[in-house]
Amino acid sequence: MSDSPSAISLLWPAATIAARNTKPWFDSTPADVGFSDLVRGLCLEPRYFDRVQGILMALCDDPGVIQYRQEIFDDLLASDALVSSLESALPTLTQLGYYGATSRPGDTLLQQTVFRLGELHLYVDGVTRLQSIFANITPQSRGLLALRDILVQLAADPSFINLQQELPTLSARIENIGSITLGINLDSRLRPVATTLLAVNPYKFKGDSLLARLFGKRTNTNTGEPDEQQNGLAELHTTPPDGPGHDNPLLVPLFRDLNEILQTAAGPVATALRQYTRLNGSMLIALEGEIAFYLGALRLIRKLHASGLPTCRPTILPKAAREMDVSGAYNINLALRFLGREVADSKSSLTERIVANEVRFDDTGRIFILTGPNQGGKTTYIQMVALVHVLAQAGVHVPAQSARLSPIDSLYTHFQRDEKPELEAGRLGEEARRLSDIFDRATRHSLVLLNESLSSTSPTESLYLAQDVVRALRLLGVRAIFATHLHALAEAADAINADVSAQSGAQSDGESGALSAVASLVSQVVPTQDTATPTRNRTFKIIRAAPMGLSYSKDIAERYGISFEQLQARLGKRDLMP
Repeated sequence: MSDSPSAISLLWPAATIAARNTKPWFDSTPADVGFSDLVRGLCLEPRYFDRVQGILMALCDDPGVIQYRQEIFDDLLASDALVSSLESALPTLTQLGYYGATSRPGDTLLQQTVFRLGELHLYVDGVTRLQSIFANITPQSRGLLALRDILVQLAADPSFINLQQELPTLSARIENIGSITLGINLDSRLRPVATTLLAVNPYKFKGDSLLARLFGKRTNTNTGEPDEQQNGLAELHTTPPDGPGHDNPLLVPLFRDLNEILQTAAGPVATALRQYTRLNGSMLIALEGEIAFYLGALRLIRKLHASGLPTCRPTILPKAAREMDVSGAYNINLALRFLGREVADSKSSLTERIVANEVRFDDTGRIFILTGPNQGGKTTYIQMVALVHVLAQAGVHVPAQSARLSPIDSLYTHFQRDEKPELEAGRLGEEARRLSDIFDRATRHSLVLLNESLSSTSPTESLYLAQDVVRALRLLGVRAIFATHLHALAEAADAINADVSAQSGAQSDGESGALSAVASLVSQVVPTQDTATPTRNRTFKIIRAAPMGLSYSKDIAERYGISFEQLQARLGKRDLMP
């Protein structure tokens, strides 16, 4: 970068800036996991949406980079003064970003000079503000220490020092162009025949009556000094921008010549600014989005803490371990929806509404068949797993009591889609195509989330197809959760484990090139105490257990009033029983 001794990023250590993940998921994945809700929750302002989204979607899987970010976030958590100072510096960086993003090829020399002066003023202000932050604050993170050192170098650069000293004078030469004094020569018949520039003035003229102006300059009655706006004999003409005066054949050439004069007046300033060509705010502009991301994440976790919900700094495990161990985790989007609707009047009420769960991927299970009743929390759970990974790999705190996880290199989802009549292959064909795409791209370090996949055909065919998909996921060694109503698929977990191991001859889990073990997760329900109309209430707790099969079907039937007993009672009320 041309304006600093070296580039600096608060997200990427210098050696890793070029190693960013370009597209670690499908286009449909952000919508499947509720990505936009999380991004909005992290944004200080709506205008940061694209920047925050870009940071999260990069899905950094380098443990060293993640730790680099965590250190910066720790510094912010430890110092309210640091947070406050960065917040106060953001508006300057925002304005500087406007200058950096604006192209002005059609501007006159004067306009270009004024624009460049404004940019340099903001550049000096930005460097000065950021440098002053570290006058009384010593950060611990490598990122902020590197930023501090670069700011010190920038401020000590002779060009920067000269610019600081010259800017007020150069700006004054432009700002003080308030008017031009012209001498107009007349012929014998008092017709204007020539114009001569007499002076460039720091004040503006103001017209008044002829007699009042004959007595010379007006003075300020309070100070006795000449009025800032000098008064001529009479105001001859004012021309609004693009107004009808521009069509006046006498004024057009006059204003054209005056414009050339002003360009000449701006010339020395423009020449003086050329020595600062290499000074620009690109580094500071890039920092704005990164600083805004960290501040937005900090604001979000403080909001969660104020509502009684926990967050924690995740421990990042080696990528090769393919593990995840999270306790007391909750879906952050669900919490944000509750907070947005203001349904929680106290800490206890929100913590009671939000059900925390455990997540564990290890040698005993990396592929989970998740079964349970409709609206039992299955989709909320798999979205939670995805969002915990996204936040952890962005380097900020996650919604949980404790968390240890290996980074994933990509996140792929396969959720139910509405049938599209225009698709020749039909809904099942479209599902198959999307599943095939996952196996074309996923690696053993990926996370695959399937939600009611292969439900577009008969239960028998769905089970057959789903078993093959789970077998292939096990062979790939990926981490996955398959939320489904196919209880028989969960019941077949042990058989799938044995079958794939026997066919592939691959090593057991926990070793290099290992398969992923398949296990069952269940969304719990509990029976009510009402003996007259016994039902099962959803707890939204997800536990590792054998599937409960038909008990869920009966629960669903009772919920919608179509169990045999409920239908029998209805027929009895209508006197239609034999």
